[in-house]
Amino acid sequence: MQQEQSPVGSGFSKGEVYHLLRQGFGMEEFRLGQAEVVRAIGMARPTIAVMPTGGGKSLCYQLPAALMPGTSLVISPLISLMRDQVLALRARGYAAGHLDSNQDYEERAAVEQRLADGKLKLLYVSPERLQAPRFMELLSQVSVPFVAIDEAHCVLRWGHEFREAYLQIQPFLEQLRPTCIAAFTATATPELREELGEALGMRDPDLFVHGFFRPNLKLEDRRLQNEVGQMRQLVSLVQQREGKAPALIYAATRQKTENAAAALQEAGLRAAFYHAGMEGEARSRVQDAFLADELDALIATSAFGMGIDKPDLRLLVHLSMPRSFEDYYQEIGRAGRDGSEARVVLLWLGKDYRTQDFLIQQNEDLAQRAAAQRRLHRVYEALQSNLCLWRRLLEYFGDPDVAQVVPSCGSCARCAASSGVARELSAQERQLAEQFLRALVAQEDQRRSYGRRKFLDILRGSKAKGIPVQAPGYADAQGCPRQLAESLLQAMMDAGWVGTTGSEYPVLTATPIARHLLADGDSSAWQLPLQEVTTAASSTTRSSSTDRAAVSAQDLPPELDGEAGDRFQRLRLWRARTAAAQGAPAYVIATNKSLTAMAVMCPQSEEELLLVPGFGPKKVSRFGAAVLAILAGEDVEPSMS
Repeated sequence: MQQEQSPVGSGFSKGEVYHLLRQGFGMEEFRLGQAEVVRAIGMARPTIAVMPTGGGKSLCYQLPAALMPGTSLVISPLISLMRDQVLALRARGYAAGHLDSNQDYEERAAVEQRLADGKLKLLYVSPERLQAPRFMELLSQVSVPFVAIDEAHCVLRWGHEFREAYLQIQPFLEQLRPTCIAAFTATATPELREELGEALGMRDPDLFVHGFFRPNLKLEDRRLQNEVGQMRQLVSLVQQREGKAPALIYAATRQKTENAAAALQEAGLRAAFYHAGMEGEARSRVQDAFLADELDALIATSAFGMGIDKPDLRLLVHLSMPRSFEDYYQEIGRAGRDGSEARVVLLWLGKDYRTQDFLIQQNEDLAQRAAAQRRLHRVYEALQSNLCLWRRLLEYFGDPDVAQVVPSCGSCARCAASSGVARELSAQERQLAEQFLRALVAQEDQRRSYGRRKFLDILRGSKAKGIPVQAPGYADAQGCPRQLAESLLQAMMDAGWVGTTGSEYPVLTATPIARHLLADGDSSAWQLPLQEVTTAASSTTRSSSTDRAAVSAQDLPPELDGEAGDRFQRLRLWRARTAAAQGAPAYVIATNKSLTAMAVMCPQSEEELLLVPGFGPKKVSRFGAAVLAILAGEDVEPSMS
């Protein structure tokens, strides 16, 4: 921010604010978004701040509270966060305290006495305490100018972390009548923000949304076939992690945390699990070992990490599709909090969607269940997409800075592989795309709607039970490989040609862009972010006969014949095996363009390999020896690293 602008209103002077910022909190400048929030609070404006985990929310309420007269309140559901922040404030010389259910009588009585004596500047409390008669009696004896509500999204019934006690905040505020109220959250979507102010009794609140993009977090997502491959990749990730800090690994169930810990231990790694089924003492021992860097990995359920600030985590892994982007973002925010690079890897299985949906179905509240299904579908849709993962996150949270990640964020594996870059379709691909769109438009005109799986079954002429053979487009794409059909449809969804309606059972729709394409006929407009299609599995190495069947299923490029064609086939077989061994898409190993150039040029040295398009020094270092051996006619095992 510009120093000549004061971030506060008439209540504070610019000199007071910056003196406290530098001398009291040890910061030279505000982080992005902090100054505007502090200014609004200083002007006693009702304020909603949506800022990411690790984005400096706490300063936005601690600094104004330190400058205001009386005792300010922070309402938080996290006991560990309360205690950590109170200790940090006391170390800086501020009179702070907390009241929580884990305190004994003497501790609680001492805090209450300091509050009654007017000796606290900041008091942290849980929402459950607000309606206690004793607490209200204490507050009646002191001045409370400011109330900050942390994790404010918990007040929303349709949100991902609704807590019943948060419903008591609004009547509490009406009774207390503080001069200023501010709500803070890291995970409120645009739809929920509109409801947040109303739920807390705010009138025309100032809204600030800042800083969801954290370029130091390098996002990767890999869909795997089974848990054997998943555990193999997990072991490799933990072994290769950077830094001394343990890897933090999230699993969806208690059993999965224990299974993953056992797999890592069998590989000779120091691993422990953490979940709510453990005794409190055991959980404390594991947490202490994690904080002291005495582990290589901690595998935990989502209960772990709230309020724990370990700044140097370099590897964070998810072993299941997250139930929502809110959960995912909150959890990845625990990596790289010191600003250094951290690797964030999602290893998910196809069955994860069904598992999460089953768990959602157990909720008897229909509205909450429908909202949870919508959030789950948004995650599933993004994971099937080829678009930048950071872009999907920023769009979901309505971050106004989403433009800075277009066309490439530089911080996710998808952008590193340029999988979201549109290219002109081949004649065959365009013909298929037209067939898909014409069928979709015809179905809509007949008021027929289908989900993506049934739609593809119709186009490919499936004879399975329940497939309507009279539907427009039936068998128009007969013989089209399933994976090509799925990739093409996904690319059209990524490009905005095809949309969906409905949340619980989404069906496909043709967008105005699709109808314009069909009517216009401009060939230059038929460009899609369609990545190379391979039928190789991504988690386990197949037999050579299966590999050969997979790689020979596609026609060779026309410039390849004779010996060049044979070389291309051998290279493609090696690439499929290598991709399977590493759990990576085939195009990450080498693109078809690179393989074609290798087969035609037949380089005989690493220097000549560097002339191959898309095969730079890093790939030559990793794969050069294998490629040269294949071109010389030798049998080569897949590259494992």
